[in-house]
Amino acid sequence: MKKHLAFLALTTVLSIPLQADDLQYLTAACNSREKSIGLATIQKITFENGNVVVSTTGGPITFPIAEMKKLAFTSTATAIGDLKSQSKTLAYVDGALYVQGSGVLRVYSMTGNLQRLADIRGGAIVSLNNLPKGIYVIQLGNETIKIQK
Repeated sequence: MKKHLAFLALTTVLSIPLQADDLQYLTAACNSREKSIGLATIQKITFENGNVVVSTTGGPITFPIAEMKKLAFTSTATAIGDLKSQSKTLAYVDGALYVQGSGVLRVYSMTGNLQRLADIRGGAIVSLNNLPKGIYVIQLGNETIKIQK
């Protein structure tokens, strides 16, 4: 019995550094945003005046502690950066996507799966009713927006 416990303890201790090596990002989520920060750019993390302050090589990034929903080390970047919710060519209003212009329209889920692909010519109104509720990234040419359905 002691040999089994010793083996279990040894394998647990030896696996911790291997798991830690897989972590490449610090992901923080607040009420208004979620951001993944590469660990290689982080210089220090401090708590100041009710905020978590992540000092990076690109400058400090601040998250209010009162709004904090998640702070975790992850192996992949799980956050999508802040995107516009409307643009000149793409607008989501009352369940419909209004598209001005032409090009290939792509609708992605938050997991990165392509949900809809359409060839738009001269504008269109695209229904997203068949998609489940959630957050989607919509792309047409150089324009990208994020919507919540």
